[in-house]
Parts: sequence; C-alpha cells; structure tokens
Amino acid sequence: MKKWSLVLMMSAMALGVRAQEQEAPRFRIVVNGGYSYRVGKLPSGFSGETRDYMKKLKSGFNIGADVQYYFNDSWGIGLKYLRFQSSGSAVIPVETPDGRVRAATSDNIGISFYGPTFLGRVYTTKDNSQAFIIGASLGYMRYKDNGKVAAYPVVITGGTVGSGVDVGYDIRIARKLYAGAQISYFAGSLSKYTIEQGNQTTTRDLKDDERENLSHLSISAGLRFHL
Repeated sequence: MKKWSLVLMMSAMALGVRAQEQEAPRFRIVVNGGYSYRVGKLPSGFSGETRDYMKKLKSGFNIGADVQYYFNDSWGIGLKYLRFQSSGSAVIPVETPDGRVRAATSDNIGISFYGPTFLGRVYTTKDNSQAFIIGASLGYMRYKDNGKVAAYPVVITGGTVGSGVDVGYDIRIARKLYAGAQISYFAGSLSKYTIEQGNQTTTRDLKDDERENLSHLSISAGLRFHL
C-alpha cells in the first residue's frame, strides 16, 4: 500500500511540474521594424513630377513596440506604439505668392499610433515554443511633416482617432526569447491640420474629399520576450 501511495505521489508531482513547465507566459514584450506603405489614393489635382514625388513618399519604414499582459492562455490586453516614417526631396512645380515656380521641396513624414490593444493568442505546439497572435487596437494617430519649400521650413501637424489590426507568429529561439513576424493594417484620416510657416500658423479644415488618408499597411519582424 505504501508502495502505491509513493508511486501516486511521485506521479502527481511529475504532472504538477509538467503543468508548470507548460504554463503560458503572462507577459509579452515586442520590438519591431520593417516596411510600410500608405494605401490612400493620391489627390487627383497632382500630376507629372509632383505626382511621382508623392508616390515615393507613400513607401517608408516602421518601428514599433508593445507591452502585453495575458489573463490566461488565450486572451490579453496591451499598449501599442507604431510609427510610420517616410522622407524625400525633389525639385518640382509649387504654388507661391508670385505664381507657379519650380522649387526644391523636401518632406519628412511621421505617422504615430498610440493606444490599447485587445489580444488573442494560440500556442501551436505543446511546449509553447510557437504562437499565433492577433490584436485589435483603437487609439490616437498623430501626423507630422517637417518639410521645406524653397529652403523655407513648413511644418504640418494633425491628429485623429486611429484603429488597426495585427496578425503575427512567434517562434522561440531561446528560453524566453522569441523571433516573430507580423502584418499590420492601421487606418485613420485627418479632417483638419495645422500649418506652421515662419511666424504664421494657420489651421485648415478639410472637406470629405480632401481628407488626408493616414492608413498604411506594414510588414515587420523583430524580437519578443515571453515572460
């Protein structure tokens, strides 16, 4: 009898250790970087060199970070930061008080998203070494373009409500360190923006067909810490 009791005790301890080893981590920390593309259509009023220049500004890179907490194996919440960045320069026709002239123009565009995320997670292996992650976010999207026209600084800023979704996959490369990749789509549009030029600051309200589309698709990869 004592022998069987000892066997049962050892079995229970082994199962307990195994359960602890396979318990899903509660925290996930993410750092990402990759390629992004703004999906909005260009305004119909631009053509030729100006349109070609604006097309180039639609492509850029992204950096991002997430801190997430999971209530259980499957569901969690988190905070997200994602930034799209694009820059360029060209000599193109521009409108000035003296009329239409060719001038050196540059843009340095940043679109930043900050907000909470609701998350779903599925570990696809028994040892929790691989996981499928999906997240939905709602927050604030900020736009800023540090530009120049004919060597004169022009800063355009604005903000709006933004939303997005991430779909990714993590693969363990060390005990708590994972490599991962994801695809993200974030959307938002500006109904107005502020222009700072010299000592003048003006706010422009945009009609529905003039709204600045901030939506962009991102492909990124990076490191994840499952803690």
